[in-house]
Amino acid sequence: MLVHIWKSLPFWTLILIAGRLAIPAEHYEAASVDGATSWQKFRFITWPSMRTLYLTCTILSMICTMGDFNSVYLLTGGGPADLTHVLATLGIRYLRLDEVDMSMAAIVVALPAVLPLVYFMMKRLSK
Repeated sequence: MLVHIWKSLPFWTLILIAGRLAIPAEHYEAASVDGATSWQKFRFITWPSMRTLYLTCTILSMICTMGDFNSVYLLTGGGPADLTHVLATLGIRYLRLDEVDMSMAAIVVALPAVLPLVYFMMKRLSK
């Protein structure tokens, strides 16, 4: 998990800072005139403005994590007692054991999880 956070942090930071800078300053000025606290500004201006951006980043991160072969394979190779496999590394493990049917099943089983995420992402981006 720490490696994934380390890899994704620049992406998330860049996207969220760009989203925060896109919020007009007039909204915050109006809230200040109305006597809003910092928490109220975040709750009623920043969060609603960035909610869809946060959801988009989360979905993209989930899609990339499901196919992240390199991090798991290079760091742990499946880990102690084969406990840190993702579907891609599990497929390679079964392929090395000459269990081609299990290898294909481990790799193909990711499609029902990834395809709805990709579909949802495309619907959100087309708006």
